[in-house]
Amino acid sequence: MLTRTQAKEILQTLQALPADKLAEVYDYMTFLRERYGQHPGIDVSDVWSDEDINDFMATSLGYADHAI
Repeated sequence: MLTRTQAKEILQTLQALPADKLAEVYDYMTFLRERYGQHPGIDVSDVWSDEDINDFMATSLGYADHAI
């Protein structure tokens, strides 16, 4: 199971990557999910729900607080 610290480190690493490298990471994650199975609770659509937007805003604001 992914710990909060691991998730934070992964997110920080992803935020530092250029867009083309993020696309590579996404492709690799898709490959792994297809090869080893998908957790039933994961939504991989590119449509943002209200919950997604709220999570993104909260994370962004938290990141901004720590970046200053």
